[in-house]
Formats: sequence, C-alpha cells, structure tokens
Amino acid sequence: MDNRKLKIFFRNDDVRGELDDSLIGLTTVCVKNGIPISHAIEPANLSNEVASWLKTQKTNHPGLIEIVQHGYDHNLKNPHQKMEFGGDRGYDDQLNDIRKGLEIMDSTFGEQWYRVFTFPYGTFNSETLKAVDSLGYKAISSKIKFSFKAQLKNSIGKLLGQDMLMGKKINYHPGVRKGYKFREISVSANLIRKYTGPSTADHYSLEEILGQIDLAAKHTDTIGVLFHHRFHGDHLGLTDKLIGSLKDRGCRFVTFKELTE
Repeated sequence: MDNRKLKIFFRNDDVRGELDDSLIGLTTVCVKNGIPISHAIEPANLSNEVASWLKTQKTNHPGLIEIVQHGYDHNLKNPHQKMEFGGDRGYDDQLNDIRKGLEIMDSTFGEQWYRVFTFPYGTFNSETLKAVDSLGYKAISSKIKFSFKAQLKNSIGKLLGQDMLMGKKINYHPGVRKGYKFREISVSANLIRKYTGPSTADHYSLEEILGQIDLAAKHTDTIGVLFHHRFHGDHLGLTDKLIGSLKDRGCRFVTFKELTE
C-alpha cells in the first residue's frame, strides 16, 4: 500500500464530564499540527463545561474538530460489565437509549455534530444495528482486526450477508453493511497496551503503533487510531511524534464526514 493513499482518522472516546488537561492537551496537539480529531461524546455523562468548550473549539477550528456520539451513558452505573449495547438487549430497549443520546447531542450541539455512532467496548448485536439504522446515522465505528482468523470470519460473514457469525461480529469496514444504509468505519490501531488504573495505562512505543498501522495498510486504505484522552496526559509527545511520522509518510488525515460524504 502506497502511504500517500492512506487515509488516517483519529477517534477519541469517552468524552464526558471533566474538562481535564489531557482532553485539552490532545486536542491542542492535533490542532497545532493541523490534524482533525473526532471526539466521541457520552451524551448522558456530558457536562456543560465540556460541551461549552467543545462548541468553542468547533467554532474556532471547524475543519479539525469533529463531534460524534459514543453510546448513551457508557454503562457507568455498572462499570464492571464491559458492555453497553449488544448481548441480550433487544431492539426497543436499545433504540430508546440510542435515541435519548441522539436527542442530547442534537439539543447540545445542533449542527456542530456529525451523526456517527461509536460503541462503548465495541459491543453490539443485530438489534443494535437495526436501531442505529432506523435513526439515520451516517456511520458506525467499532474496531477491526486483521489476523488470519479475523479476516476469514469477516470474509465468510460478508459473503453470507451476516451481522454475526457463530456469536462473533462481522466487520464491513470501510463499506456499507449489507441491509443497512450506514457505513462501517472502524479503528485498527491503539496507543494503549494495557490499562493499569482509572486514568493510567502502559502505552505501545511509536514503532509498535506504526507497526499496527502498517499491518492494517496491507488490507485497507482507511485506518483509524483509537485514543482515550484521560490515559494520554503524560504521553502527548508520543502523539506528536506519531503525527510527524505519518505526515512524513505522506498519509492524509480525514474525518468521518469526509469518509462518508
């Protein structure tokens, strides 16, 4: 894959109640470098302070700040269950939460947000997808792996037009999922090796992150890098170097809106 043809997007999850230095710092690094970043909002947990700051950033840097939706409340009432959507949840139950989140996004951000739905913990089922589709989202974003096993599963699943195969999610990245109107645009690179606390984590090295991107580039020209800003406060230099390396390679940085429109 020619790096000059690679489209890179940055997705930052879990934007919610606290306007902390890590959220400001990550955004500042991206803006300084002229790189767009898509902030994924937990609607039910969003504070007025963070919302106001984001709207100002969007006004000041309209092409660099993208605002999308990250679930409804991230299941914060039961944080030990690593799932908000999917599992045994049915259509109406999930539709209700997704719609409530959408209404908060609309009332808070108006035309400043773009209708993309990202899944906390990456979990969903067919009923989740039907609910998302019925509400007119432009895209969903989960995560995609490129191991031989994952590729085989996705290939068979797409050939059969399935959402799930033997209990495993089928990823249609970066295309339109069969039977739905939205695109699927998932992340395939991550800065975090292992979580060590509520806001601390071991990070991959720059070379390892670039290795993840190189692996993905063998299979797709659209590559998402996943961030969780509260874990990156002491690692903003890593993000700065990552941006520089990708720029040197001639990669193009994009938003969900560019990828869908």
